[in-house]
Amino acid sequence: MLIKALFALALMAAPALATEVTLVLDGWAGNTPFRLGSVYPGMRAGSFYRPELLRYYISKITIHHDGSKRTHLPDLYLLVDVRELGRYSLGDLDVGSVDSMTFHIGVDPARNHLDPTTYPSFHPLALKVPSMHWGWAGGYRYVTYEGASGTSASNLAALFQIHTVDTTLYTRVAFKASSTRSDLGIEIPVRADYGRLFDDIDVSLGVVLHGNTDEAVTLMKNIGTRVFSAGSTTSVDSEDASPMVMWPNPAADIVLFDNGTTGARVTDLSGVTIMTTTCDPAAPLMSIASLSSGTYGVLIQRQDGSTAYETLVVTR
Repeated sequence: MLIKALFALALMAAPALATEVTLVLDGWAGNTPFRLGSVYPGMRAGSFYRPELLRYYISKITIHHDGSKRTHLPDLYLLVDVRELGRYSLGDLDVGSVDSMTFHIGVDPARNHLDPTTYPSFHPLALKVPSMHWGWAGGYRYVTYEGASGTSASNLAALFQIHTVDTTLYTRVAFKASSTRSDLGIEIPVRADYGRLFDDIDVSLGVVLHGNTDEAVTLMKNIGTRVFSAGSTTSVDSEDASPMVMWPNPAADIVLFDNGTTGARVTDLSGVTIMTTTCDPAAPLMSIASLSSGTYGVLIQRQDGSTAYETLVVTR
């Protein structure tokens, strides 16, 4: 009996078995599947473009899951190439139900200027063809986006080529997410609306920019706040989940809200207002860099006049 009891206690104390977690990126341009070689309308009437190459780095991934748990992947780098199947293994992890994700676009400053020849050829940071490296001074290209453009769908005579370079453009992304479980492991489906990359950018007459100014800045802002969102899932883990209006939570530097949010008021636990913010309803977010670690109340205001109250945990 004693042996059986000890065995049962050992099973209870054993950590959950890790399983492979896969990030599944599904590319779109609005309501149309995103495909290289297809023609899409630009930001204004009479503007069209045909993407031919789109690659970018993802780094410093954090998965928020199972309540308040967070799994950090500080040494994992993904080189996303939309020519390929959008499935990227995040490794064998102790992750169940995912509620949000954060990551960065680009290569972090600590590794951006290291020698790419020191990595094995299969590593995302090794030298690639076409190149994703801009030399010792510039480091890696964070996003490489190229194609043809013009003022009509049948006459794409101009060239667009935007390569974002420099650690000043290292961009954080945060979005609510979900997960689905199968015999192969856990998948995190993510909708990537690449059509939003050209928000506020007109490429119809052509643009060639390699660096950290002008269209490069705008493109990185777009990919940071307008491209990524939760993909579709039939996971039983999320069937009973309440709609999220603020994520990630806990958070360290920024939180995002559902589209249509116009502002938020943050209070301490006694109800004293600590800060207020106004949001762009199309890409609502709030910086919490000035808040100390702790628990706060957040009153969220929407365009339709409704409000919601959430509890925010700030951790650093």
